[in-house]
Amino acid sequence: MKNNKKYHIIIFILISLLSTSCIGVNQEFKNIRTKIISSLDDDFDRQFEFSIGPVGFFLASQFVKFADTEENVDEMLSKVRNIHIGIYDRLSHFSKPSISLLTSITNSIVDEDWKSVVKSIDGNEMVGVFVKEENPDDIEEIFVITLTNEELVMVKLQGSLGSIIELVIKEHGHNFKMADHS
Repeated sequence: MKNNKKYHIIIFILISLLSTSCIGVNQEFKNIRTKIISSLDDDFDRQFEFSIGPVGFFLASQFVKFADTEENVDEMLSKVRNIHIGIYDRLSHFSKPSISLLTSITNSIVDEDWKSVVKSIDGNEMVGVFVKEENPDDIEEIFVITLTNEELVMVKLQGSLGSIIELVIKEHGHNFKMADHS
C-alpha cells in the first residue's frame, strides 16, 4: 500500500512538471537561440533556460490573489500561456554593438516569421523586440533579445498580450513614465 502511494505521488509530481512546462524551452526558442548565437561569432555559456506553462501561470495568479497589490497582477498572469527564458553568459570581451550586428540578429529572428517592432543600441546594450501577429486583433507572442558586455538574454512570451496592454492602459491611462536618457 505504501509503495502504491509513492507511485501516485511520483506520477503526480511528473504530471505537474510536464503540464507546467518547467523542464525546457520549445523547439522554436532553441532554433532562434542557435541562429542568434551563431550570428554573434562569440562564445556563450548557458546560465539557465526554462519555461513556465499554463498551469504554472494559473498557480501563480492564484497565489498573487492573496498578495496585497494595487494592480491586477493576477488578472494579467491569467492572460499569459507560456514564457521561455534563456540567459547566457558571454565568455569573451565584447566590442561596442553595431548596426550590422543588430541587423544580423534581426535577420535571424525575422527568418522565423517574427516582425521587428523595436531595435535599440544604447552604449554597450543592444535590444530587439519582435512580435508574431497571426491574429491582427491581438498580439499573442513577443520575443525580446538583450545583448550586453556580460550576457545574452532572450524571452519569449505567449498569451493574450493585447489584453494585458489594455489592462495596463485601463489602470494607468496613458501616463507612462519615460526612461531618462541623460
